[in-house]
Amino acid sequence: MGSELAARFHTAICQPADAPLVVGLSGGRDSVALLLLLQHIGCTRLQAVHVHHGIRGPEADADEQFCAELCARRGIPYRSVHIDVPALARQNGESTETAARNARRSILKQIAAQYPHPRIALAHHADDQAETVLFRLARGAAGTRGMLPVAHTEGVTWLRPMLGISRNAITQWLTEQGQPWRDDSTNAVPDVARNRIRHHVLPALNQALGRDVAPILCRSAHIQAETHEALQAAIAALPHTDPQGRLYLPFVLQQPAPLRKAIIRYYLQQHNIPNISAACVDAVDAILPPTAPHSRYNLPGGSTATRSHKRLQIQ
Repeated sequence: MGSELAARFHTAICQPADAPLVVGLSGGRDSVALLLLLQHIGCTRLQAVHVHHGIRGPEADADEQFCAELCARRGIPYRSVHIDVPALARQNGESTETAARNARRSILKQIAAQYPHPRIALAHHADDQAETVLFRLARGAAGTRGMLPVAHTEGVTWLRPMLGISRNAITQWLTEQGQPWRDDSTNAVPDVARNRIRHHVLPALNQALGRDVAPILCRSAHIQAETHEALQAAIAALPHTDPQGRLYLPFVLQQPAPLRKAIIRYYLQQHNIPNISAACVDAVDAILPPTAPHSRYNLPGGSTATRSHKRLQIQ
């Protein structure tokens, strides 16, 4: 393993090495490097999963064949799943990019759920982290801490062991290994926001500041992640729930608004509510006072937050 990869690959988060680990494998540079690095550090129960999106025609078919042959040579169990992303996008009123991402996550979760303590490894790296920070800042979204090396959501542990490694280092290592990969032509399409950030915004920032800003953005994300982790631990220690696990409103309503909203977000996360936006937190906050005109709020994912007898519960 190259020196930068050895130093920056989050080996510890992939332990124990003999536990089942589902790996998203597109055939692109990043996911190929992830699969090989996991095998290199001794992970013995890998399950590679390739998702064929039903777009890009023969190019996507070639990606699928490449992944199957790579796993066969490496002795890694392999599964390929076909989905019709354009149809899903039309059905759900989503962009093709969003539909593809949601479908991939759903498929990976379904396969990982077949194992005890489901774990999924994804190939996001330092440049992806920098793009994510800028993307979220531009949207005014919470989460400028970026992606986390380890995230526990929706009953799954998501691992991103390459967040400390640059795209250039990955390219260099694969080249040194003589390991080819597949290039996705849609990564250069300018009508995708993330592609514009990658190909235009980040290079412009690099030029304006006279340095590579990706490590700086990643460092900022790491600091924010540590701050978030400390806040989560502090909230967990507060008496914000009753013995039945319901939100205890006499305590919560006494807190200043920023802490109260942080408690609400934490409570929703503990109940695996997806896509928790600032608007969602504000809406739940609005039903907490006993004088509020409404006592129920429909949450993302089909659950409902209901206030009753100085408690709030998720149903």
